[in-house]
Parts: sequence; structure tokens; C-alpha cells
Amino acid sequence: MAKDGLPASGVLSAAFPAERIPRKHHLELWRRVCSIECNVVPLTPDWGFWGDVSSWSVADLLITHQRISATRYERTARHVEQNNSEWLIVWRVLKGSQAAVIDDRVHMRWDPTTIGVQDWSIPYVAVASDYELITVAVPRERVSAADFMGHKSPAVGWEVASAQGQLLCMAVENLLAQLPRLTNEEAPAIAAGFTGLVGGLLLSEADLLRNHYAETSRIDAMKQFVNEHLRDPTLGVLMLCERFHCSRATVYRLFEAEGGVASYIQRQRLHTCMRELTRIQNPPKGVLEQVASAWGFTNPHRFSRLFKAQFDLSPQEALRAQTPNSGKETERRDEQDYWQNAKLLSDWMNSRRCR
Repeated sequence: MAKDGLPASGVLSAAFPAERIPRKHHLELWRRVCSIECNVVPLTPDWGFWGDVSSWSVADLLITHQRISATRYERTARHVEQNNSEWLIVWRVLKGSQAAVIDDRVHMRWDPTTIGVQDWSIPYVAVASDYELITVAVPRERVSAADFMGHKSPAVGWEVASAQGQLLCMAVENLLAQLPRLTNEEAPAIAAGFTGLVGGLLLSEADLLRNHYAETSRIDAMKQFVNEHLRDPTLGVLMLCERFHCSRATVYRLFEAEGGVASYIQRQRLHTCMRELTRIQNPPKGVLEQVASAWGFTNPHRFSRLFKAQFDLSPQEALRAQTPNSGKETERRDEQDYWQNAKLLSDWMNSRRCR
């Protein structure tokens, strides 16, 4: 790789050679890479990269390929405000899964059977099992249909087996296949073609258009009410009917896309449990049962089963996750060749995303 990650020919690229970097430094590195984008919480004691992390700039697209241990990511309102958030992110999970809650109300699950587009200007929390992931960041100004996303529709997903899913998967695969031989002269046309496909798929998505023009104030108010009363054991359809003066049929219809009221409440409570478990240092005996019970899960076996189904991780694994201690051994890391190469990737990715 030449200076600043620019090869003698081809598009701008950078790589994090995981096999050259001691595993004890991986978390510190990844937090530096992601610092302006989101908070990073490891979900396994032996956290690290199980393959190289690579990134490419193809005209105004930013492509990354990651292979990383189980992680909880939290993109807060502060992250959104402090850096350029004018991106749409195409997610393609090749291995593992990612359970996300966007804007504290919209649930999405990305795994090898799905592919989708997420609005990067909206805060979100995601829990990923050990995963391999390809992302393509597209400037929203290049996609006219981006105006239909935002808070009303912060993400759109398709089954890989669907016509839309197949088209987008093939586009991502073709993009990656061309990277080794792609030149700077060819990059704008390739980027424009990919961006045009994303825009076309979004414009053809009926739910996206319907949500944009629909009145969503009532469902948003209901979701906010649910989030504020998650500890209440009586929270459910009846409480929503009484609070918002509507029929059961209305509540069922509004939450139909979420799999029902009970399903939505359960997912919100599980994400809250995950957040609390990953913040506990030196957990005392019985804390797992205490956290579960506080959020309405009184049966430990059922809680473990639901937690595992949601995150592909057990609550015990989340609780045991420890931040690796870099200690004094990292004081002279900038003198190490492997750290210089890794720093190149983090600095380059951050500068590209903040442009």
C-alpha cells in the first residue's frame, strides 16, 4: 500500500491486517475507528477481529468488509449531531446476525437471509453476534428517495430470496468483485450505477411511500408511552386502549407491523436488559436474575431462551463480557509497525465519513 492508502493504480483503499495485531489491542483500535460513529461494547471476553477489516472509496461510496466478534453498538443523538450523518447504509450480513432498534422504536434484524438500507441520521442500538458484514455507505443527496426515509421509515429490508433482495445482493457482490481491478477513472460510473439501483429499489417500496404520507403521530405516541412504562407489569393492549381512548382493533392494527403489542414490548425489554448487563462491572451473584425480574422476566429459563433468540447470545455471555486491559504494554504501540497500519485505516475512515 502506498502513502495514505492510495495504491499506484485503482481506488483508494485501506486495510486492518488482523493477524499482525495482538488480539489485546483489537478493541482499542476498533473503538478508535468507530469513535465518531458509535459506542462499542464487546460481548465476549476474548473479543477481537477474526479476519481483516478492509475499506474502499469508490467515487463517493464508502465500502467496508468486517469480520468481528459479538458486539453491541450504540449510535446516540450526540454521534448524529457531531459528525456528517448524510448517508444511507446498505447492510449485507454474510455470517451471524444483528438485532437493531432504531430511534428507540423500530426493530430490524439483519442476517444472511436479509439485506437492507438504513438511514444513518437516526440514532440506533444494535447487538451483533460473531459476524461478517459488508456495508456500502451512499450519500443521501445522491438518492432522491432518501426523502421518504428519516424518522418515519429509518430502515427498509428485503428477504435475499425476493426480487429486490436478489438485485441488491448481486450489486454488492459485483461491486466487491470489481474492487481489485477498478480504476479511479471507472469508479464514478460504477458508483452511479449502484446508487441508482438503491434509489430505484427505495422508490418501488410501497411501504416506504405509504409511511411517508401516513399519519404516524398516534403510533409514535404509543411507542413512546410503551418505552416510558416498560417496568409496569400491566403494560399491554388494555393500557394503551385506556390511555389513547381507542379500541383493541385499532391498537392491533397499529402494531401489526411489529408482530403485535406483546412482541414489541418484549423486544424493547430485552434490549433494555442487554444494555444493563453490558454496563455491569464485576457482577455480583444473582444480578442476572435481578435485571431480568426488574424488566418483567420472572422465569429465568424463559428469559434465557428469549434473550438467545433475540441476540444469538446468552445473557450469561453478555454479563461475562469484559473490556480487555491494554495496560502498560500499549504505551509504545505507536512505534509498532502493526499499529501504524491500523491507525491508517481508522484515520482514513474517520476523515472520509466527516468530509
